[in-house]
This record gives sequence, structure tokens and C-alpha cells, in this order.
Amino acid sequence: MIKYLCFLTFFIIISCSIFENDKFIPKEKLVNILIEMHVLEASIDNLNLSKDSSMIFFKMREKEIFEKFNIDEETYRESFSHYFFEPKELDEIYETVIDSLLLYQQIK
Repeated sequence: MIKYLCFLTFFIIISCSIFENDKFIPKEKLVNILIEMHVLEASIDNLNLSKDSSMIFFKMREKEIFEKFNIDEETYRESFSHYFFEPKELDEIYETVIDSLLLYQQIK
């Protein structure tokens, strides 16, 4: 019975990942979104606003980033969650993000 349950669970997980993969943001696009998110966070931190004001300002600007990349918050959250459970892919994404942010910092 346990073998059957394990096989069924494995099949469901594989099936879901095959059919739902289209709804996730592609890695290259997510890299660009994350770069903008991190730059936004740093710029808000430099403003020395109160925590509440910072959160409000971040949410406003976050919506602008989502609009720029033609996505909604739910898709972003689901995609990030998907990649979070795919550590190798998330490492690749953040390796590119960090390299880009370091380059941005050198140029700025």
C-alpha cells in the first residue's frame, strides 16, 4: 500500500509540474524582475523612511515593476515559490542576479 501511495504521489507531482510549467515566469524574465526588486529595496532603504512608509512605497513601486513585465503578483509569487523548491534553478537565477547587481554597483 505504501509503495502504491508513493508512486501515486510521485506521479501527481510530475504531472503537475509538466502541465503547470507554462504558468511560471521564465528564468531570464525572473532575473530581470528580481534585479529591479533588489534595486528598489536598496533605494528605499537609502531614503530612511519609517517601516510603514517604506512598505507602502515598496508596494506601489512593486506594482509598477509587475506592470512593466506584464505579470501579476500572484504569478510572481507562484513562480518564485516554484523556483524556491528547485534549488539548482534558484541558484542559477540568483547567481545571475548577484552578478548583475555587482556590475550595477560598480557602474553607479
